[in-house]
Amino acid sequence: MKYIIPIFLLLFSVSHSQNLNVEFNFTINKSNDLASTTKKYILEQNESKSIFYFDLIKDKTQFKNSEIAEVVFDRDSVVAYIIGDDVIEFFFKEKHFKDFKNNFQFYNFAIGYKSKPSYIKEEINIFNWEISSTEKDTIIGGFNCKKATTQFRGRNYVAYFTNELANEGGPWKFDGLPGFILKVDSSDGYLSIYATKINTKIEKKIKLENPYLNKKTIAFVQIKDMILESDKKYVKKMRSLPNAPDKISINGPESIENFGLGERVYE
Repeated sequence: MKYIIPIFLLLFSVSHSQNLNVEFNFTINKSNDLASTTKKYILEQNESKSIFYFDLIKDKTQFKNSEIAEVVFDRDSVVAYIIGDDVIEFFFKEKHFKDFKNNFQFYNFAIGYKSKPSYIKEEINIFNWEISSTEKDTIIGGFNCKKATTQFRGRNYVAYFTNELANEGGPWKFDGLPGFILKVDSSDGYLSIYATKINTKIEKKIKLENPYLNKKTIAFVQIKDMILESDKKYVKKMRSLPNAPDKISINGPESIENFGLGERVYE
C-alpha cells in the first residue's frame, strides 16, 4: 500500500467489517463522442473480498447517443452495437474480483466482441496516492470524504474516499486508500466514476468467491502482446482482399489504461 497519509487520518481511522452494496455510474468520454457511455455497475464487499460487476449488456440507454444505437451482435455474455454509420462498441459481462487478504485482483478482458475473453491477475495495491491535508471534507452519499490524487498508467486522477464505510475498497481497480472510494475523476475528463446508491443495511453476510479460480490468468503487461497478435490476424485478413493496401495503420484500442502501444504501421 503506497500513499502519503496525514496524521489526522490515523487518529480518526476506525475498523469496519460490515457488508456493502454500492451502485456506481461509470462514465467514459471517448474521442469519438458517439462511443461515449455511462454504464451501471454494482460493487459488493465483505470484510475480505469484493466484486465489481456489470451485466446490463442489453441496455443501450447507457450510450450517450442511445437513440441511434442498434444491436449488430448478440450473445449470452456480449452485445455489440453500431452507433451512427460506422462506430462499433460492445458491452460484455464484467466481473472484477478483489482478494484483500492476499492483495490480488482478477478480472476479465476482451479485445473485441468476437474474441475470447482473457483473465488478468494483478496486485491490488498498485497506486501511489497523495492525500490532501488542507481541503475540507466533501460529502458524498451522506459520508464525509477526503481527497486523494494519483497518476496511473497515463492519466491523472482525483479520488474521494471515506473511512465511515470501510478501511479499503473501491470501484474498478481503484483501491489502496485508508477508506472506501466513492468517487473518481480523471483530470482529462475521460473517466468519471461515482456512487449513486449505498446500502449498508444487509442482514446476511455477503459470500464472495473468485469467479476465475479455475481459469488460466495472465499479467497486465501481456495484454500488449495480445493486441499485437490481434493486429497480425487483422493485417493478414486485409492483405487477402483484392486490391489490398500496401500499408496498414492501426491505432488503439482506446482504453482507460495506456498499454504502451501507439500507432502501428504494417508494410
